[in-house]
Amino acid sequence: MGEMIAGELPQIVFEESVTSTNDVAIERGREGAPHGWCVCAQEQTEGRGRRGHVWASPAGSIYLSCVLRPGVRMQEFTALPAVCAMGVVDTLRELGLAERVGIKWPNDIVARVAAGEDEPFDRKLAGILVEAKASADGPFAVVGLGVNLHPLTVEGVGSQVSPQALEPISLDDLMGEDGCPDMQELAGMLRNAMIARVDAWAARMATMQAGMGPMAPILSEYFDMVPMLGKQVAVIAPTGHVMDTGTFSGLDIWGRAVVITPAGEQNYPSEAVSLRQI
Repeated sequence: MGEMIAGELPQIVFEESVTSTNDVAIERGREGAPHGWCVCAQEQTEGRGRRGHVWASPAGSIYLSCVLRPGVRMQEFTALPAVCAMGVVDTLRELGLAERVGIKWPNDIVARVAAGEDEPFDRKLAGILVEAKASADGPFAVVGLGVNLHPLTVEGVGSQVSPQALEPISLDDLMGEDGCPDMQELAGMLRNAMIARVDAWAARMATMQAGMGPMAPILSEYFDMVPMLGKQVAVIAPTGHVMDTGTFSGLDIWGRAVVITPAGEQNYPSEAVSLRQI
């Protein structure tokens, strides 16, 4: 195990292998770990994704989980997956990938094989899982991030076992082996960017009028990071069944996808569906 200091934030704890970085961070959060405390591992033996999906995560990638204490109401934590995804995109833009990456609603990080306006964002680079918990020090959340560092197979690192899983892509694929930061440097960049986004969002939430949803402070900028916005999409159930089709027109202030279907406007929560461009 090693450690790295990143500014005024707590040290990042590095491990070779853990059951789940989220489980480690949740335990530390319940013990009082401060905002920004983070654990990073090269391997998870019991990784998990959204909706309880198995997350295949052997050695060869980066798994990062951070304790978040944003000082907002627990019901407003629903925006944290999107906020943290924006922080990940900030880091990837800093690495020179601004034209190659985006967010697949609500919080997967997707990429395209080649730059160009006509190239689809049809590969998965990273996944995010946010879990809200309670402790003696008040509510907190843990954001777990898995980023594919090296070339993978669909069954490899970072593949979520679900009917609508995208084919993975890695940072090496996008940048070449010589261009990708080492794990400790990348972990620091990602943690700092996510915390910066969370802190800015929490500060905005403190000034919002009562009744405004937690996505309200970030909607405009978030839209700019979602390449699927305005496209024709299929609405996919967790089983892989196509529930509907239409135009992905936006999000409401609670983060639900707004899809214009033949039957009219429909709002879908991320807990119930995913979207696939068609």
